[in-house]
Amino acid sequence: MAKMYMGNIPDTCEGWDEIDRCMDNDSVEWLIFSKKQDHDKNWWTVKISANGRAKSKANYWLVINIKTGQLGFSRDYVLMRENRPELHAQIEAIFKTLQSK
Repeated sequence: MAKMYMGNIPDTCEGWDEIDRCMDNDSVEWLIFSKKQDHDKNWWTVKISANGRAKSKANYWLVINIKTGQLGFSRDYVLMRENRPELHAQIEAIFKTLQSK
């Protein structure tokens, strides 16, 4: 049985905004947070956290340019695609929706 981990929800007082939520195939709710970077407001640090316990990994980090879709620091995003493809697909759809705004 895989080890379970708790999501570490970021503090909204530190500039984090919840941008969306989704569920994975294990019925774990995932919360998606963003924080605009100081050097360029189009670049966001994104944290995706399990709202409770999740198998193997409960927090994912990445950086995205919300206008172009370019990713930076994408190691966690690759892990998500490999280990939670259904969650990855939902996050991709959320980013596409945000880019079109």
